[in-house]
Amino acid sequence: MKLFNSFHLFRKAFVATKREIFASLMILLLITVAFTIVMWLSEKSYNSNYSFIDALVWIVVKYVEDPADVATPPVTFLGQIVGTMVGVLGVAIFAVPAGLIGSGLLDAMEDDKNKEKLAVNSARLHKRFRRISQSASWIRNKEGLKKTLTFVPRYRTYEHIQVRTGMTDAEIVETVRNCPDMRLIDLGSTQRDDDKQQSGLAVAHFPLNNEYGCYIDRSSDVTIVAPVAVTEPGTGHFAFSLAAMGGFNYVSKELAPNPDDPFGFYSMKKSNLALIGDEKMKREVELQAMHFLDDLDRLKQKSEAAGRKHWFIFVMGTTKSVDYQVHFWRLATDKSKTLAHRIVKCAEYGSTVLEEGEEVMQNIFRATKEALAKFEVTINSKKQPVEVCMDNENILKGVLPSNIMRRVGGGSSCNAFTLRVGYEILMFHNIHLLIVKEIADIIRAQVEPTHEIPAEAIKCFTKEGDGFADDYNGNEVFEHNPEKLKKMIKMCKKELEHQYKDRYIM
Repeated sequence: MKLFNSFHLFRKAFVATKREIFASLMILLLITVAFTIVMWLSEKSYNSNYSFIDALVWIVVKYVEDPADVATPPVTFLGQIVGTMVGVLGVAIFAVPAGLIGSGLLDAMEDDKNKEKLAVNSARLHKRFRRISQSASWIRNKEGLKKTLTFVPRYRTYEHIQVRTGMTDAEIVETVRNCPDMRLIDLGSTQRDDDKQQSGLAVAHFPLNNEYGCYIDRSSDVTIVAPVAVTEPGTGHFAFSLAAMGGFNYVSKELAPNPDDPFGFYSMKKSNLALIGDEKMKREVELQAMHFLDDLDRLKQKSEAAGRKHWFIFVMGTTKSVDYQVHFWRLATDKSKTLAHRIVKCAEYGSTVLEEGEEVMQNIFRATKEALAKFEVTINSKKQPVEVCMDNENILKGVLPSNIMRRVGGGSSCNAFTLRVGYEILMFHNIHLLIVKEIADIIRAQVEPTHEIPAEAIKCFTKEGDGFADDYNGNEVFEHNPEKLKKMIKMCKKELEHQYKDRYIM
């Protein structure tokens, strides 16, 4: 094993320095040719039979040993000067590559040491996101006993990680960058300007099983989608919990080719795509979007094949939640489709819910409004009941055809609406699981009351200890191994390049 590691280090050192070695060899070749020409011209004036090959052979052999027995040594003054310079150069031939490889070996050993440290820190960081019980949230099971709900922590602050692991700020940043299933978030961005009580950096962890994020098919007629989980903290966690508690399908957009300029998939405008200057990165975003839409379409087609209409529920965050913490949204900028039986009377917009799904939509809204009224949140240091509204035009406007609700066929071939949830619930209140459970039960009762919740999904809110891995039958690739995750993402990208080579989304 030690011998294998030694060869591995040497290979890494050679690969890391091959450009420098190649450059030094090219310089050596040019110098050798120049010396050969000078020696040949000089010796030819003394010996007309002296050839270019004689000069070349003498110089090349001189690099490694005494060439007297192989080729005729130079006799002219200029030839002897060249011979002396070749002798000096012969020392450098071995010294330069040896120095380069030696430096490469030191770098390779340092790199291996850093990787070992990253692997240890990655495991320690993942342990901070093991599924735990939430004492503020409990339900009664079928036997009537209290059952505490469990969850993967929504985030861990720098202070928490430092106290529990001893990692420095720099180590936390480096470790998060090494883990594709983690990201840094700014807690201050999730609060209103007049209520900045929590701010600072934190780490969020999310499930990941493809190049754009996460896709779970639970054979449900309902799919919970987090289209902007990559940009809106807490939305992916809320959506994942909602999908698990209802036994629904789950799709989330968690990754972006450029972390400094992430793109969500709630609105897929061509003008937004054009903002990406790098063509390769632009194509990567487009491939992600096509895969994302195709996955949603695949789930919809399964419902249609069974003679049923699919329901897409998109989860977004909002800081505009002083009056309403949960906002149902289904307005579309299509005046030809007036909304029947509206809570808010308005004929200006169309709906992303089918006419035959309108009654179900109204039932979901009314039941959610009634169920959540018993919960309280603190806003501006004051407690108030959780308020629910639908299609509040004072807060939001109708969605354009580029919106994801319209792109999947909301209002024409399926039902689609958006849940905009206040960050008080998404990030800072411990009642979020109870709220999620209420919404999940209501949606399930209205859309598919006979659908069985898979065992893997039930584990996500009843078992402790394994983070998101439970939902993948305990596959540790989705929790502990950044290198396997990176390899999986790379393979997905290659497959997409082949699959969509002649397709474009816009």
